[in-house]
Parts: sequence; C-alpha cells; structure tokens
Amino acid sequence: MPERALSRKLYTTSEINNVFQEISGNTDLASLFWIGSAVEFAYHQNAEWLFYGKGILQDPILRVIISAQYQKKFAFGSPEAQQRVAQQIRHFHTPLEQKRGFVIPAEAYLDVLMMIIDMGERTYELMHGPMSREQRLEYFEMCKTMGQWMEIPNIPQSYEEYLCAREESLQRNYHPSVYAEKLFQSYQHHFGPFRYYIVERIMALLSPAPLKPYHQFKTGRFFPLAMKLYRQVRSKSTISLLEKILIPKRYRRQAHAINVWA
Repeated sequence: MPERALSRKLYTTSEINNVFQEISGNTDLASLFWIGSAVEFAYHQNAEWLFYGKGILQDPILRVIISAQYQKKFAFGSPEAQQRVAQQIRHFHTPLEQKRGFVIPAEAYLDVLMMIIDMGERTYELMHGPMSREQRLEYFEMCKTMGQWMEIPNIPQSYEEYLCAREESLQRNYHPSVYAEKLFQSYQHHFGPFRYYIVERIMALLSPAPLKPYHQFKTGRFFPLAMKLYRQVRSKSTISLLEKILIPKRYRRQAHAINVWA
C-alpha cells in the first residue's frame, strides 16, 4: 500500500452512479470493506509480504486509510486516471520485491482482486441488501478492468468463472498462521479495546464461510440489530457519528475525506 495520501478531490453525491463508487465514496462502506478484508489478508498463504518492513504492524489503520483513498481515486477517475492509479498500485510493490529478492506471486494479486469483488458484494449487501444481477456484473467488470491494468494474469473472464475460482482459492490459499495473530494484535493495539470490540464483530459479519473456522470472531446478539438500525437511519450525520465511534481521532480527518460529500 502506498505510503502517502493522495490529493483529495471533492465530489457531489450526484456523481455516484455505480456500486463501485458507492462502496468507495462513503466512509462507513469503505470501513466495512477494509475491516472485512483484514481477515483475508491475515489468513492468506502469502501474508508474510504484509509484514516485510513491518509497516502494517507499526500503523495498520493508516495503511487501510491510504488504500481506501486509492480505491476512491480509482472509482471516481476518468479511464485514463483509473489506468494510472492501477499501475501505481501495481508498481508500488516493485521496490519491495527488489529489496526482498523475489516477486510477490501472481496468484496473490489475483486472490486480492477476487477479494475486492467478493468483499464489495458483502459490504454492499450489509448496507443496502443484495446487489442485482446487473449491479454484480457491472461491479465485476470494473474490478476486472482494474486487474487488467495492474497486469494480473489469469483473471476470470466471466462472473461464473470468477465464482468457481474464488471458491477454489478460499479452500486452497488460506490457512491459520502466526501472521494472523500478529495482525489482529496490531489492530487491537491501534484501535483500542472498545473500537476493536466493534471491529471483531464487523469481521465476523463479513468473513467468508471457509475462513470462519480459523478465528473466534462472533457477531453477538445485538450487533446485527445495531447494523439494521443504522441502515434505517443512515445519513451524512450518522456516517460522521460512526467515524467518531469507529476511527481514532488522529485518523479521522483523512477518513472523513473519503466521503464524496466531505
């Protein structure tokens, strides 16, 4: 993930015209997306790449926010800008690969791309209900385009092919490891006890079924009800309130800038 934040361009809510933008242009959805993704990063067989240089352990929340900023810039960029952002994300890892002496496996990039597709669907459903068939295909095509610009090989060419590849990947490429425990401990330290209590329940809600046996995260009895209530009263004010509840103060300004209406 890039080390510095991108310049912030403000958008209006009328500029949100697809699911990818909805997920990427609101702090609450972006937070759900990246917290849910943290479970997958932790249990992936190539998780050791996250810890090379120890940046993810030193400031994991900043890494998540910067990733969300890049995702927003891709979502709202022109095709030319989207291509530049995708290439920036891909080439960011080159110095790390050169320093370590070998490349990140192509399969790991593909797994992350499929995670983006799956976690986007899960996040959207949690807030708005299941995507329609048209929304799923539109979102899949946008993610596929991003992957092609990142020069990821063997990207599934159809949504049905993706579903099969995703299921095989979850069964083959994920397992418990010492890296997972270290990552969760880092999140717990940086979020603090109360916020991490919420983070664990978000992880439980969004974790793919094949990964659930690897962790002990539980939604509890009341958290799903709290999410249902939040959906009913969701507004700019409640999104800003959620930022204060979930995001530590020193990251809040950067997180708030993710909102298209910021």
